[in-house]
Amino acid sequence: MRKYTLLFIIFLGLGSHILCGNDARAADVILFHIEEFGNYQDTASYSDIAQELNLSTEIVDYRFINEKASFFDKDGHRKFKVLILPGGEPYRWFEKKEGRGITCQGVDNILRFIESGGSVISICICGSSLFAAYEEWINPNLEEAQRGMWDKTSRWPGAFKAFCGIYAFKGTLKGPQETNRPYPKTRFLPIKMNPENEIVREAKLPPVIYQIVVGGGSILPDEGQPLDVVGWFPNGTAAIGIVPYGKGRIIMSNPHPNITGERAKKWISAGVLGKHARRWGWTEQMIADGLKLIETEGDPDGPEPDWALAKAMLLYAFKKSSE
Repeated sequence: MRKYTLLFIIFLGLGSHILCGNDARAADVILFHIEEFGNYQDTASYSDIAQELNLSTEIVDYRFINEKASFFDKDGHRKFKVLILPGGEPYRWFEKKEGRGITCQGVDNILRFIESGGSVISICICGSSLFAAYEEWINPNLEEAQRGMWDKTSRWPGAFKAFCGIYAFKGTLKGPQETNRPYPKTRFLPIKMNPENEIVREAKLPPVIYQIVVGGGSILPDEGQPLDVVGWFPNGTAAIGIVPYGKGRIIMSNPHPNITGERAKKWISAGVLGKHARRWGWTEQMIADGLKLIETEGDPDGPEPDWALAKAMLLYAFKKSSE
């Protein structure tokens, strides 16, 4: 009996070694996160959503992104279906002198993954602007805020273009929304759903869903750039949209429908309208007023429609990358 038990253990060990080799398949959904500069609530919430959909997940950092073997096996086949890029501070995600961060090889891996049929969900103007030709921002830095320059407009290349000279979306991400200035003013905005969009149609989503918005960049495509709009901000600009790239797609989700309920309350009070607001030049009175506003307005339609939308986006991304 011991002999057979030992053989089974050896076989199991060999099997595990094979599965963990260079050509092992990754999880269904890969969630990128980099300490300090990524929004962990985006990562944690989408981990929960994937679990509800019975999809396996793995949280990775820049080292995974920079390895071509993380994305493709030796025959060039994709190892996973969906990559999720959170909100945060993407200009700090790239390789610096200390050798930490995404390299241009990592950017190439992401774009080739999409080109081959993979799906990416990019969250907030931060994640979505990675792919854009340009980002336009109406807000000062700390020094300018202290001088009262709250309406300053800055324009710069999207992060992939700035660091590596390549982009996937011919257009601009422009934020914050008029209702959410100065950044990081936070509100639940009514996002009008597009009844012609596949995600909205298949999930039978309501006509309007109140979603949490911080920066909330408008997706502004250049002429000739395809964009399948999922929903619009109150000013009529695209809030959520699907950008085709090669055989794959980038789902730009500039509100955060995935952050709901108690998770949203903790995120806003502890981070967005806490230390983060202070870094952007907010006074204590501004922070108090901002917290009072979000508490007074609340989430008019509750967390259920938001969660249903985020869940539908992930299911759509997974199905499309499986075709």
